[in-house]
Amino acid sequence: MKKIILILLTLVPILIGWLVNEFIHVPKVGMTLFYVLPFVVLVFWFWLGRQYAKTDWRPISAIIIGSASGLISLVLYIWQFHILTEEGRNIFIAGLSQRYFAAVPEWIFARSGIYIYLALHIISLILMIAVFTFGYLTWKRHRKQ
Repeated sequence: MKKIILILLTLVPILIGWLVNEFIHVPKVGMTLFYVLPFVVLVFWFWLGRQYAKTDWRPISAIIIGSASGLISLVLYIWQFHILTEEGRNIFIAGLSQRYFAAVPEWIFARSGIYIYLALHIISLILMIAVFTFGYLTWKRHRKQ
């Protein structure tokens, strides 16, 4: 698979997060998507890690590139919700920064409060990196056998 396609596929969690947020208020459909799509994203993320393992990128580079959308989302989230004041917040960037994490089953750990949400975003990012890395390493191990 071409590297540019792989890089674009790292945006899938953002698109799925947007989809979850758009349909959350639709009766029956919204809650089904809210609970099902994050697990679909985890399976997809494992598969994507395996696809990255087929490239000539070094493991650390592949993991960083594969996780870039989550890392950027986390940085944007911290900037919008922990550095800027409410008056200085950009609604588009603030919303975009949360889309990636809406595609991760962070509701398992759900609590409320702004600092709890930051912790949930970090835990979600770690989970996604772990799943991606596991997919990457299983392909590398499979190729060696």
